[in-house]
Amino acid sequence: MSNRKFEQELATGCQYEPLPSLPEAELGLPQPLLGGEGYEWAAIDNLDAFFTRVYRYWHDKGLTTILVGRLLNLTALAFTILFSGCLLLAVNWAALRSECLVPHDPHASCDILDVALHKQPWREHSGVLVALVALYLTLCGLYWLWSAVQLVVELRDVLEVKHFINNKLGISDRQIRSMTWSELLHRLVLVQRSSRLCAARDLDELDVVGRIMRKDNYLIGMLNAGVLGLYVRGCVLGLYVRGCGPVLGRRFMLTKTLEWNLFACVLDPMFDEHFHIRQDFLADEAKLKRRLVAAAGVNLLLSPFLLLFLVIYFFMKHAEKFYHSPGSLGSRRWSSLAKWRLREFNELPHYVQHRLDASYEAAVNYVGQFPSPMVSQVAKFVSFVAGSWAALLLGLSLLDENLLEVPLGGRNVVWWLALTGILLTVSRSFINDTPVAFDPERAMAQLVLHTHHLPRHWRGRAHSAEVQQAVSSMFGFKLALFLEELASVLLTPFILAYSLPRCAGAILQFVADTTTRVEGVGDVCSLAVFDFGRHGNSKYGAPAHAPAKRLRSKQGKMEKSFLTLAVTYPTWQPPAAGR
Repeated sequence: MSNRKFEQELATGCQYEPLPSLPEAELGLPQPLLGGEGYEWAAIDNLDAFFTRVYRYWHDKGLTTILVGRLLNLTALAFTILFSGCLLLAVNWAALRSECLVPHDPHASCDILDVALHKQPWREHSGVLVALVALYLTLCGLYWLWSAVQLVVELRDVLEVKHFINNKLGISDRQIRSMTWSELLHRLVLVQRSSRLCAARDLDELDVVGRIMRKDNYLIGMLNAGVLGLYVRGCVLGLYVRGCGPVLGRRFMLTKTLEWNLFACVLDPMFDEHFHIRQDFLADEAKLKRRLVAAAGVNLLLSPFLLLFLVIYFFMKHAEKFYHSPGSLGSRRWSSLAKWRLREFNELPHYVQHRLDASYEAAVNYVGQFPSPMVSQVAKFVSFVAGSWAALLLGLSLLDENLLEVPLGGRNVVWWLALTGILLTVSRSFINDTPVAFDPERAMAQLVLHTHHLPRHWRGRAHSAEVQQAVSSMFGFKLALFLEELASVLLTPFILAYSLPRCAGAILQFVADTTTRVEGVGDVCSLAVFDFGRHGNSKYGAPAHAPAKRLRSKQGKMEKSFLTLAVTYPTWQPPAAGR
């Protein structure tokens, strides 16, 4: 059912088409308002959470998909915890080299379960190791239990959202699978003609998205303004090394671990229950610093267990893929920091992901303009040596297939064939023999079409090493980004304890400078509501030019976000200043 038809039904009182899952009498359809008739009150206490659940319900494509996905995630988490505990305690790794497991006489073989598994694991290891593994399993088990409770608690909210979407918006779970978010959001805006969602006023597309992204918009603004010190300033294991800043300390990172801590320490405590900025939050810089330092201590205590879990999870998730496609180590993806820096105000996650996915080929083309001769030469040498050994071993196996089981340097020939095959595939992924027409400016122009990111010092300098390095740091190798995620588990406590407390004053000042109160919405980032008089930059087409340079968004992010929002939601009516 189209949005135009939906509007006509609201205006004329026509009935919706019957939903396949509900009888006509149970739809609870909105009726046109007559003279003197009041609104139907939806009585939603927390519109931020409600709109977020509506978005997630659409994104996950209905109740069945949500329940199946959550249950499978819980099952996978339980399997990971049990599997990791088995690897840490139950497996006798030394026994895996037992002679009976690799016999020359088939009749002398033994069962691997009898040899490689401890019968009483807690007695085979030291008490310290058993205690640490028990603590690890306890923490993981508590997290699994908390996730299971969250699923049960959120089920009621999901059912309420399902009822709202099915009955109020007239969209079944079957229809929602092929409906765009902008179409659903437009219906949500139109349904306010009969059902009042907000007591103050009717909300438009910007208000709804602004509520969903209330905290995200502040984080996007902070990154754009450069007020977050997401790096380690020469502080490694508590030692201040003055000269190591450019090597380690000045590499910015925003991994999932840091993201969780930023929300827990800064963005979540900012707001009260009425979605207003807490005045005590703005006035107490010392309290924010103490909260960051306390979070650093908690992260430091949990970091060994989290690091262990991530390594095991990564192995379980990617081992099969690496075995069949070793060349995937040479592929690239956008980093978490790049996703946040390239994200625009009021841009929901699936929209920014769509832009970055569309930019993949352009990004590969740009970084391919600067092949590394050194890496290519080393990869060719490794490929040549590995290929020669693989050819020799294959030739021997063709002469006599029994040679595959013959030991060679402590391993059989099959093992060496697998190793040389992996080296051959990985090295070939770093060899760039594809002819490239050197035109970095054109490649950058194609990339900017999707990323909307072109700092002033990049213009006309796409050929420079500085720009190439900046793009490569955002669009890095998958293996390097995973190692960065692991490193961030250990570095996050130092960032929280040293770098971010120094930015506490700047963070509070940014919140004070960029907060505005919108009727029916609450306190929001003024950059996200396109306050051109306060933040506009006429160089990027804004109708007004803000007198204070520090309040203007860098690289015209606010102006670009305005245009993106207008294109994404064509039914949205921009304010007069933006037209």
